[in-house]
Amino acid sequence: MSLFDDEEDDVGELIAKLRSSDPEARRVALMGLGDAEVAEAQPLLIVTLRDADVGVREAAARALDAYDGADVVQALLDALGDPADSVRQVAAEVLAEKKSPDGAPLLVAHVTHADPFVRSAALRGLVERRWPGALGPALAALRDPAADVRRMAASVLGWLQSPDALPGLVAACSDPDASVRRTAVGALVFDRGGGPADGAVIAALADESWLVREQAADAIGRLRLSGGVGPLIAAMGDPYWQVRVKAAASLGKLGDAHAVPSLGANLAHSISNLRKEAAAALGAIADVSAQPILEPYFNDPDPDVRKLVRWALERIAQATHHRDAARSDSPA
Repeated sequence: MSLFDDEEDDVGELIAKLRSSDPEARRVALMGLGDAEVAEAQPLLIVTLRDADVGVREAAARALDAYDGADVVQALLDALGDPADSVRQVAAEVLAEKKSPDGAPLLVAHVTHADPFVRSAALRGLVERRWPGALGPALAALRDPAADVRRMAASVLGWLQSPDALPGLVAACSDPDASVRRTAVGALVFDRGGGPADGAVIAALADESWLVREQAADAIGRLRLSGGVGPLIAAMGDPYWQVRVKAAASLGKLGDAHAVPSLGANLAHSISNLRKEAAAALGAIADVSAQPILEPYFNDPDPDVRKLVRWALERIAQATHHRDAARSDSPA
């Protein structure tokens, strides 16, 4: 609820304070007007984006987070050219928070701006809007000379979830910049149709960047890629425990008993998060071969690991019981 619900006098006082000679008073007024979310404040906030004080311009940009419309988008796009980096950053952040398709064509028009910061911010602003008209410009932006622009283009394509984006995203999995490769791998999670995208995700498990490998390990589980079991098992020996955590979670989703030994080996790791994920995966797989591997960790020093080890052992016992019952019910 706004602090200024139906209190027109209070809003009027805030608007009057925007004319104060004290920058601090203007900043406070902007904070209140952002909270009030009253229509008459919107054009004033846009005008205040040109205030002489940097802090006031930042506050105006933040206050516009509560407002929508093409005029707001245009004002924030103009603020991307502000001489103060802090104002530019706030304007980019506020643009990225908006999900309404209002102003999407304006953002697209800035994807080819001369300033790479503006190009990146425009793409960032298009991500959660999921505007179909962004498909072509985002695909073209995958060839931009600036890595941050290519990364944001891959993010836009991932949110659009268009089959037409797949070739570009697959190619981006081999981008020279690791952040672009990581984003492209994550963006491919929407594709459940198999083909080159699956191969690109699995191949990313061998990427030189552990962040890309981590993303690939997660994506294989989300996509339920059975062809990724072997590479995931190998990833349980990755030098980065963060990659192993994602690989363990994905192996649990895939449910292949071949993963039991590698998961079990990680129950002795010093990182408790990895031990938890390995125990959870063994419980999800619920293969009887994991029982003797889990039992030594029944009293693990971490309470969450103990809980998951015991849950995994219960799951195995239940699976064994159901299997034995099915055998006894079957005709001789």
